[in-house]
Amino acid sequence: MEIHSLLAELASRRIYDYLSEPPVSGIVPRLYPPATEQQVAELARHAEQELERGYRDFLLLTDGMEDCFPGMRLLGCRDRADEGAAAARQLLEILRESGTPADVGLPADVELFPVAIDGDAAQGIFMFHLPGSVPERFWWVGEGDSMFFGNFAELLMYLIDFDSYSPRDSVA
Repeated sequence: MEIHSLLAELASRRIYDYLSEPPVSGIVPRLYPPATEQQVAELARHAEQELERGYRDFLLLTDGMEDCFPGMRLLGCRDRADEGAAAARQLLEILRESGTPADVGLPADVELFPVAIDGDAAQGIFMFHLPGSVPERFWWVGEGDSMFFGNFAELLMYLIDFDSYSPRDSVA
């Protein structure tokens, strides 16, 4: 399934959930204007890795998304200097200090780039690239969870319906 179809389904599902709970409360799912090709290229340089195709397509459709999962925010190019990116870096530092990447089979020196964070900085989703050794590109970690996704489309499918995909909890 293409990223634009998955994004439309995810946004529809979140808006339906938002409107179906009386009284209406919480955060309205929010999309943003698309990133430019130049912004995406700059983000790839900042990430020090090639962006996964689905994540790149996502950014060219919407430069981030609020409330893709209750309390979670998918980061866009425009988020790299705000508190969401700072919170993601803080979570990453805590994960590295605790040895969590190695505990789930990732090399100690793997470059982890934040693509999502929750409001408490207790959960995050990180992109990584280990060609030839690990087929996954995304790691959702925090609050005792560890889930690996092969690509951004699988991550979106999981956000739409938790039963649609069975992520691994380690790469070891």
